Amino acid sequence: MEEQQSISWNSYYFVQKASSDLNYGDKIKLPAIALEQLLAKAGHSMLPSPLTFELRHPHSGAFIHCGVKEFASSSSDSAELPEWIMTALGLKAGDRVLIKLQLLPKGTWTQLKPLSDNYQDITDYRAALEAHLRGHYNTLTKGQVLFCRYGEQTYPFQVAELKPQEAVLINDTDLEVDIEGSANIGHQQSDHTKSEVGLNESVLSADVPYKDYRYWSLKLHQNTNVELKLTVEKGDVDIVISSKTKHPKVENYEWADLSSDNERLLRLMNIQANILYVGIHGYEENSVTTWEVKEIDEAMTDTKMEESEDDKEGKVQCKNCHAWIMERTMMLHEGFCYRNNAVCPWGCGKVFKKGSEELEKHWHCDQCDFIGSIDGKKKHVEYYHTPKICVCNTFTADSYEALAEHKCTDCSERMIICKYCHILVAQGVVSLDPRDRLLGLRSHESYCGSRTITCQKCSKPIPIKDIQVHAKVHEIKRQQQTLPPACSNMNCTRPRAKNRLSLCQYCFGPFWMSEDDPKNTKLVQKVARKLHAQLTEGCGKKWCQNKYCATSTNNKRDATTAASLLIPMIKNLPRELNKPNPNPELYFCVDESISQKKFLADVLYNEAEDKYELGWCVKAVESEQGDLDRAKIWLDRNAPRKNHLL
Repeated sequence: MEEQQSISWNSYYFVQKASSDLNYGDKIKLPAIALEQLLAKAGHSMLPSPLTFELRHPHSGAFIHCGVKEFASSSSDSAELPEWIMTALGLKAGDRVLIKLQLLPKGTWTQLKPLSDNYQDITDYRAALEAHLRGHYNTLTKGQVLFCRYGEQTYPFQVAELKPQEAVLINDTDLEVDIEGSANIGHQQSDHTKSEVGLNESVLSADVPYKDYRYWSLKLHQNTNVELKLTVEKGDVDIVISSKTKHPKVENYEWADLSSDNERLLRLMNIQANILYVGIHGYEENSVTTWEVKEIDEAMTDTKMEESEDDKEGKVQCKNCHAWIMERTMMLHEGFCYRNNAVCPWGCGKVFKKGSEELEKHWHCDQCDFIGSIDGKKKHVEYYHTPKICVCNTFTADSYEALAEHKCTDCSERMIICKYCHILVAQGVVSLDPRDRLLGLRSHESYCGSRTITCQKCSKPIPIKDIQVHAKVHEIKRQQQTLPPACSNMNCTRPRAKNRLSLCQYCFGPFWMSEDDPKNTKLVQKVARKLHAQLTEGCGKKWCQNKYCATSTNNKRDATTAASLLIPMIKNLPRELNKPNPNPELYFCVDESISQKKFLADVLYNEAEDKYELGWCVKAVESEQGDLDRAKIWLDRNAPRKNHLL
């Protein structure tokens, strides 16, 4: 750090206004010669990272701090500055600015002052500001104005206070953000949301401001079918609905009716959200509407269709107006119909009274299949045949419908709840990483998910987006674990060794012999004598838990009874040296430590409700040195479960 602090560099550069992509951050572009000068000054020392600079007006002394985005490859001696920095320093294109390398301490806290009244539209302003600062800024200077872009809006904030100094570095640090006057947030109701509405409520009436919106929040249950009926009493309005944004608009909605009809009917089926946000937009001045909402049954529409089919029975269709008329009255109907009714001359089949105003105003759009009144032509052309540019500047559409679909799906400025940082942010462009594209990650979640955390299991740094797969790998390895075969002494917890009785080396010790015994006759006799002695005399050890020991059961058996009890155990013992191991079940007394481990393992096995094999309960007790509480934790974290589906 001492070597970095000793680097001193400053130089004058001509100012050039940067492209718009720099206007939402504090990063500047410097010429390549600046990097050469920095490297020459550093010599063998390391340059600080990130590089931060002080920008100072050569005459007024106004200054601000910034980071660097890149060193341009051109031979120009100009520096590209964001427009807001030029405004803050009072510079214009062609002026000179002093740029000085400046190391800054890491910031810990900042207080921001909102410069607009609508900043409360940001749902979680602290999280949004922290994410914006992390992605676009390297430094903060007291008094500077920063612009937080949130959806389609930009909200200005002034840096009122900073700690520990009046200029700080904010990279790789937890910067706490406070808003000046934030205690009043929540006590002021936004003008956008006027009221809450429930299902099946009475008719609502609304005067809608010209070119503005009125909003309602509609509470409902999940998987609800909703019918919303709107009647335009005066003027012309649009109705837009969304489950994701509180303020839907004609260019950003999920459901809408943008027609000029006096009566609108929207049916929304199987709504998954608990709240719908309903907005009414005033297309004409002094518009007045009434609307109501009710829950409907999905079967209602099917029933109406069936009824309409039944109505055609015994009827024929009029060739002029295409109505279904009873066959016996068709001649009378046609005589009247041909004298009084006129069919649309453009072929849509709609019927009007001859000479009526409705017929004169009937209009077909020559650019699409729309049919309506000539009074709505201006609105239709504006809404469906006028180019509209999305705020992301990458998408152009002729209709609000196409623009709204883009904003709800592919738009880089679409607001989402990030699955990794859990804050509301713009989703960004499609990720360049092929793997992230397959996972459906946009640029923000790709960047956010690439941050690493330490795996508690293996202590390795793992990207957040890979943690579920990484945990799955641990789970697969966990379930694939196997224990070595246990000692055939049912009272022992040690692994078995290679011997003719499949006992561990400690339990097999008393039965080892140097004599030749190809038929295992002497071995079986030794085992029988050992078991017989346990049943008739006992081992004399007070800790013994062996159910085939007189000391444990406090019941000394007579010789005949003891013989009848031990016969089932020894009859499966190997009778020949080279015969496969039959895995016999034997019961020999063990030392105190093994007896205690076996007792604790049995307790743990019963408390685990048969989720784990007894052998893993033994291993848990051994790993935690007999601490039963810690053994339970070890078992849950490390042992494979019975009948576990990955």
